[in-house]
Amino acid sequence: MSIDFDHLAPECREDACLSPEERIRRIQAERWIGYPRAEIVLKRLDELLHYPQRDRMPCLLLYAATGMGKTKILRKFRREHPPIFDAKTGIQKVQVVALQMPPEPDEKSFYTQLLSSVNAPVRSAMNVHQMRHVVRDLLNFIGTRVIIVDEVHALLASTDRQQRILLNTLRYLANELRLPLICAGTADAKIALTTDEQLADRFEAYDLPPWQNDEAFSGSW
Repeated sequence: MSIDFDHLAPECREDACLSPEERIRRIQAERWIGYPRAEIVLKRLDELLHYPQRDRMPCLLLYAATGMGKTKILRKFRREHPPIFDAKTGIQKVQVVALQMPPEPDEKSFYTQLLSSVNAPVRSAMNVHQMRHVVRDLLNFIGTRVIIVDEVHALLASTDRQQRILLNTLRYLANELRLPLICAGTADAKIALTTDEQLADRFEAYDLPPWQNDEAFSGSW
């Protein structure tokens, strides 16, 4: 007996023929649901990726309560700009480098996380000075245009001295590599970054307010 699926959207009819187990897996899979605020942020991220180099690069802070979709937006941006292997040079270009701020951050753990994010080997004997130069040279070599730092509110878990050092590290990367920084986190991330006047002046802040039962919400489904 054939089943009529005319009441379903065309793109869903094939899934309706799957076994119950397969349909459950499809339902549980992660999906991107676009909505106006997210599209605005993605457009701005793309603008920063293609921003011409200059001495003082603009930066962006994306902040919201937990579960509002910050990381999902950043992952979609990364999917749209994946690493590209150049067969002629044998070099994998990584325009977008993304890492998560370590839970107990200090300068060495930050550089370790950054190097790991591009699958670069990290020797335990390397000191911070050596790691800083390796990061600078490597990111230049692979053509990095943007650095994303998620969970940046974890800065507040470090001591006041370490916070100042890490904020100096972020400013150093932006200045030395002449690229935008994209930071994301909770509202505490805004507090963490605004403690450095020079950094705070560069960051354009975008918040992700909780969804409301309005036109933007209904239009996303």
